[in-house]
Amino acid sequence: MQQIERCQFYNVKKNRPCNMEVYKPGGQYCVFHGQQEIDWIECPLDPSHKVKKVKMDKHLKICNKKKLEEELKQNPFFKEKINLEEDAQQKKVKLQAISKEQLGELIEMIPEAFKKAIALYQEYLGKIGEQTENCYSYILDENIEEAQQKISDKEKDLQQVELLTQIMDQYNLINKDMAYIEYGAGKGRFSHQIAEKLKEKDNSMATHVLIEREPRKLKYDRFHRDNKFFIRCKMDIRDFNLKILEQQLKDQGYDKEIKYVGVCKHMCGGATDLTLNSLLTQERFPVGMTIATCCHHLCDKNTYKNLPFMNQINVPEHLIELLFQTSSWYVSGPINLQKKIKNEEEINTNQRKTLGKMAKRIIDIGRVLYEVLRIVIVT
Repeated sequence: MQQIERCQFYNVKKNRPCNMEVYKPGGQYCVFHGQQEIDWIECPLDPSHKVKKVKMDKHLKICNKKKLEEELKQNPFFKEKINLEEDAQQKKVKLQAISKEQLGELIEMIPEAFKKAIALYQEYLGKIGEQTENCYSYILDENIEEAQQKISDKEKDLQQVELLTQIMDQYNLINKDMAYIEYGAGKGRFSHQIAEKLKEKDNSMATHVLIEREPRKLKYDRFHRDNKFFIRCKMDIRDFNLKILEQQLKDQGYDKEIKYVGVCKHMCGGATDLTLNSLLTQERFPVGMTIATCCHHLCDKNTYKNLPFMNQINVPEHLIELLFQTSSWYVSGPINLQKKIKNEEEINTNQRKTLGKMAKRIIDIGRVLYEVLRIVIVT
């Protein structure tokens, strides 16, 4: 009998066999797909990986997760859940699971709530002397045609950070005296673009602090090794203690007045609200913020900072979580809402897309007005 050398597991999704070596002579599967032949259990420190039961005691002493947690606690910027005021577990209602009556209530409520949100936003614009005409159409981007040409994610990312940097420059936020805090930095493309803009202007360097919880390859930090104030903090935004930054910079020889500018691009769901909490609960208020929001459907009532605003625009308590989820309708493609809807007469694709965009704008208007409220309270 011929000995099997390669794993016999067939990956249906990739439409090919595994092709890894079998983990023991006479076996049929590799070490990953042969788990039914070994007594594997989840690591109690990090459930994302499994360990052989007989090796668990040894593994717990050397598990990377434990080492990383210990290192994180030694980081001066770390303070557990400092930017998360509440962490109560709430039972989420899925949009696909609601009744047809609740869906009808939601569809009827969104346009009315959007009109009220626009009215409050126009009132705010009037107070600061900004134009309020055509606010409804402007916020819904009704006069903007969608780009027909498809571009790569890399090109899109570059265009976005260039545009955001140009907007910052228009508002005099590109300055060597600023301290830029990039939340959810990823590879640090946004901070890199700001640094390049500073070099173009007067060949100067500013302070950059990048917060990112996940390890990244090919980080843009490598282009700024000559700037000792280009700092990366590997931690969750909820645990980032901005209050300690000023002292940390002074300890490293920074002798200027700290002027914070908060930046982030495509901040996912509740992370945007954690970012606002980090920036707007300081003794020293930021001189500016540039936040490109994303993933509104991942927001929740634990992190969203302006729940009183939802009451102002008459969004019922039981529909707030559903409003967050509805925002995904704007980008989720052709209609397939749920099995309860039998035809497109009840809600067609264009209606659904408009309702999703309205939900997004309601969420972000609430965030803007929260910032205004914080400014009034602080000043």
